[in-house]
Amino acid sequence: MRTLILSAGRFGSPLREKIALGREPRLDMYELQAALKADLLDFGDVDASVKPAVRLVRRAAGSSAALAVLGATRAADYDAILTSGEDIGLPLAVLLLGRRKAPAHTLISHTLTPWKKRLFFHLLPIQRRIDRLLCYASSEERHIVEKLGMPAAKVRRIAYHADVQFFRPADEAREPDLLCAAGQLLRDYDSLVEAVRGQPVRLRIAAGSPWIASEMRPGSALPPNVEWRRYDRFELRELYARSSVAVVPLLQNDYQTGISTILEMMAMGKCVIATRTRGQTDTIVDGVTGIYVPPGDPIALREAIAKALAQPDEAKRIGEAARRFVEKEASLERFVARIAETVRESVAS
Repeated sequence: MRTLILSAGRFGSPLREKIALGREPRLDMYELQAALKADLLDFGDVDASVKPAVRLVRRAAGSSAALAVLGATRAADYDAILTSGEDIGLPLAVLLLGRRKAPAHTLISHTLTPWKKRLFFHLLPIQRRIDRLLCYASSEERHIVEKLGMPAAKVRRIAYHADVQFFRPADEAREPDLLCAAGQLLRDYDSLVEAVRGQPVRLRIAAGSPWIASEMRPGSALPPNVEWRRYDRFELRELYARSSVAVVPLLQNDYQTGISTILEMMAMGKCVIATRTRGQTDTIVDGVTGIYVPPGDPIALREAIAKALAQPDEAKRIGEAARRFVEKEASLERFVARIAETVRESVAS
C-alpha cells in the first residue's frame, strides 16, 4: 500500500535530533510515517516547491491550501492519503472531486463547526473524496454525522495521545504549594489568576504552544504568586514533575481544546483540574481521572484547587488513575495503531 501523509508544520532534522536526544516527545506524524511506510510532505516541502500552482496558492491562501495542491499533484502515485487536519484535507477533497479515480483519503478533523468549514460540505459533494473522517470529541462526531451529513460508517472517534515514554511520572519530589498551567489556545488564564490571587500557592503558567508562533501575554498585572513565561517541552516536563496539581482553564467552546495538555499532565500522573466545556467531555471522568470545574468560575476553580492541595493522597490517587487511562486508551502507540488501521481499512473498502 503506497501512502502519502500531508501534515501541517515543518519537521526537519533539528526536531528529529531533539527527539533522539530525549528533549522532545516523539512526533505522531513520524510514528505514522514509520507504521505505514509512508511518504511525508509538510510546509517545508511547500516552501521548496517550484510548481507554479503551489507557489500561487501559498501566496493567496496559505501553506495548508498549498500543501493540498502539492499533494493533489502526486495523488496518482498513491493508494492512500492521510491529511493531518481539515485545513489540508478539505481543499484536497475538493481538488480530487474531478478525478475518476483517486486514492483513499483519511482526514483527521480537529473541529468542523466553524461556518467556513461547514460550507465545504453544504456546497460541494466532498464526502465522495473523504473515505474516513477521524475526530477526537463526541460533540464533533455528532456534528459531523447529524449536521454535515457524513455517513456514520465513515466517521471514527478516537482518543488523542500523549507520549507516555516522554511524559511519565518522575521521582522528583512534588512541591506542595506549586500549581502549573500550560497551553495557549482558548485558555481562560484570567479566571485562573483570579482564583489564586491572595492564596497561599505558587502558580507557574507555561503560556505557549509548539504550533502557535505568536506570543500570549497576560491581560493585566499578575499577582506576586504567579509567574508567566514560555517553556520548551523539556522544561515543561520538569515543571509538570515538580507541581502538586495541574490546571487547564478553558474558555467555553465546542472544540476539544486543551486535550494535548490535559493528556500530557495525566501521563505525568498529575491530578488535573480542567474546565468542562461543550467540547471537553470525553477524557476526564470527574473525581476519578481528574476534576472538572464550570467555565468562567474563579470561585469554583479556587475551591477545587484548595481541596486538591489539602488532600494530597486523593490527588495522588486521581493522578495514578489518570496515568493508567492514558497508558490504556491515549498513548501515542494506541493513537498510531488506530489511525494506521483506519487508513488500511479505507483502501480495502
